[in-house]
Amino acid sequence: MRLPSLIKRTMLFSAVGLSLFLSLLSGAQAQGQTERLVSGEWLAANLANENVRIVDTRMDIRDYWQSHIPGAVYLATDLLRWPDHGVPGKLLGVQALAILLGQMGIGENTLVVAYYDKNGYPPFYLLWALEFIGHKNFALLEDGIERWRTEGRSLTQDYPKIKPVSFRLPAKPHSEIRATLEDVLKETKAGAVLLDARPEDLYKGEKGAWKRKGHIKGAISHPWAMDVSSDGAWKPREELLALYAKQDVTPDKKIIVYCGQGQMAAFAYFSLKHRLGFPNVKVYDGSFSEWSAREDLPVEGTK
Repeated sequence: MRLPSLIKRTMLFSAVGLSLFLSLLSGAQAQGQTERLVSGEWLAANLANENVRIVDTRMDIRDYWQSHIPGAVYLATDLLRWPDHGVPGKLLGVQALAILLGQMGIGENTLVVAYYDKNGYPPFYLLWALEFIGHKNFALLEDGIERWRTEGRSLTQDYPKIKPVSFRLPAKPHSEIRATLEDVLKETKAGAVLLDARPEDLYKGEKGAWKRKGHIKGAISHPWAMDVSSDGAWKPREELLALYAKQDVTPDKKIIVYCGQGQMAAFAYFSLKHRLGFPNVKVYDGSFSEWSAREDLPVEGTK
């Protein structure tokens, strides 16, 4: 049975829209402008596109059960982390990550669009993990489900019908965007900026559940929430540039960001790399969880 012409035209529009988006994305990357945001209008026009996978990363699955964007699959981003030689909360191994993505119906050419309530940090860990394994097509839904709901767009309680696929990994991951503990030691001695993305009370050592409280010696405090306004929207680009410049964090420097277990750091990474176009940014996903457990490594601000 042949598809009606209207459906054919709709499918063609969606395919052309995705192709145009990916073309614009590639062009923006070439020019160093890599914000990687999609609007609610664009996503609404591409809900039926089989090459787009929407991922809901809100912390409480009950929010997903109550309502979510049609076609969205739920992912608790804690599933992206596992113990590495006893250190908890490090990024899942690439083979295991490929299996997880495949079960979500994500192939190597799928455009992954992640969302949260607004600009909370969980979706950024997924986007950073995708970039690390060499997946080129990923974006954030601008202002998340809150703006989608405010604009009166459709919501559902139905689960998507997903056919698992085989996710083919690239030859090697993009190690230049991930820092190990050894990288932190070596590169900070060579002048790299170390940025702590946790709230200030954790940086100062006033709170925290780690064996030692405080921050990595020499790190600059820049809580991830500094980059968003009171309404949760991202601050304008020029304001962000000025904010970082006040802390001597500039595009000419190598920057390593960390937090407790990498998730807030991934937000700061996205802000620096894709909102502002800083070329040399890494996430230390072992973060303070790994560093603070080593008695031989310096910690400051301990109470």
